[in-house]
Amino acid sequence: MRNKKTALSKRIVLDLFVLYVLIMLFLLVFPNNYRGQNVFVGGLTWERWSARVVRDFNLVPFRGILEQIGLIIAGQDIARNLIYLLGNLVGLVPLGFFLPMLFSRQRRLKVFLITVVLALIGLELLQVMTMRGSFDIDDIILNTVGACLGFWILRKPVRSSVDPETDE
Repeated sequence: MRNKKTALSKRIVLDLFVLYVLIMLFLLVFPNNYRGQNVFVGGLTWERWSARVVRDFNLVPFRGILEQIGLIIAGQDIARNLIYLLGNLVGLVPLGFFLPMLFSRQRRLKVFLITVVLALIGLELLQVMTMRGSFDIDDIILNTVGACLGFWILRKPVRSSVDPETDE
């Protein structure tokens, strides 16, 4: 009975993970009413794409984060800047729950961090290629911290709820 229950629980977690990934792709990559047009919609030229990539590439750690915090302190666009910071931080907290629940190797912090950082670099590059966002190292930093929060907050419940014999 326990194996069936564990298998059902794992299936539910997998289904929720797939739903989470689809929602994130909808919000961050695919064209929708909540974000502007991208290459999937058409009208892209090499000049337009390369100009945007050069303009919107941020490889300076904490530049955008400090800018957002400075604007909040100055009282400028407080809601927008809070949404940027908190959205990037909280948006990947579920990843810290799903990956360790679904894959036993992801319960090791080093493996988890490598997976998250590589996935985020891929997501940032996908956003650049589709013109749905920019490549921003600060997004990677905030998203990684958020995923680690989920990893650490939910670590004990995840360990105790997964039967090691049926894992992976």
